Amino acid sequence: MSLLDALISALDALRKHKLRSVLTMLGIIIGFAAQLIFAAIQLGGQVMGFQMGYGMINLLDPISETQVSIMAQWVNLLAVLIFLTINAHHWFIRALIKSFELIPIAGAHFSPSLTEHLVYLSGNIFVIALKITAPIIATILFTNMALALVARAVPQINVFIIGFPLQIAVGLFILILTLPFLAGFTSGLFRELGTDIWQLLSLMGD
Repeated sequence: MSLLDALISALDALRKHKLRSVLTMLGIIIGFAAQLIFAAIQLGGQVMGFQMGYGMINLLDPISETQVSIMAQWVNLLAVLIFLTINAHHWFIRALIKSFELIPIAGAHFSPSLTEHLVYLSGNIFVIALKITAPIIATILFTNMALALVARAVPQINVFIIGFPLQIAVGLFILILTLPFLAGFTSGLFRELGTDIWQLLSLMGD
C-alpha cells in the first residue's frame, strides 16, 4: 500500500468515525428531548400520589430501575399509550430524515443556543408537573382545610382515620373528572415534541 492510499484510508476512517459520533449525538439529543416529557409526567404522578396518600406504595420502574409511586407508574403508562396512539414515535423517523437537510454531514456541533434551549426544556419539567397535579393539589388542600374545621368543631371525631381514605377517594374522583383534560394536555405535549426536535436540529446545524 502506498503512502497516498494509507492517507486516503485514514481520512475515510476519520470521516466515518466523525459521522458515527454525529449520529450518536443526534440520537442522544432527540431521545433526551422526548425523555424530558416523560420525566415531567412521571414527576407529576409522583406528586399526585403523594398528595393522595399513596406515598408509601411504590413499584419498581423497569426502565429507570428505581422505586416510583404507583400513581407515577400509572400516569407514565398512560403517557406511553397516548404517545403511541398519536404516532408521536414517528417524530424520530422524521427527525432522522430532516437531519440530512438541516445538519451538514459531520457538521453538527454544540452551540450556546443549543445548550440554552436544552436547559429551557429541562426547566419545563417542573412547569408540566405542576400543571398535571394542580387539580389534585388544590382539591386535597381544600379537603384538608375542611377536615381541620371539622376537627376544630367536633373534637370527638378522629380526623386521621377519616382523612386518609377521604383523600384517596377525593383524589381518585378528581382524577377521573380531569382524565380527559390530562389526556388532551399530554397529547399536546407530544405534538409539540416535533417542534422542539426541529429547533434542536436547527441549532445543531447552525
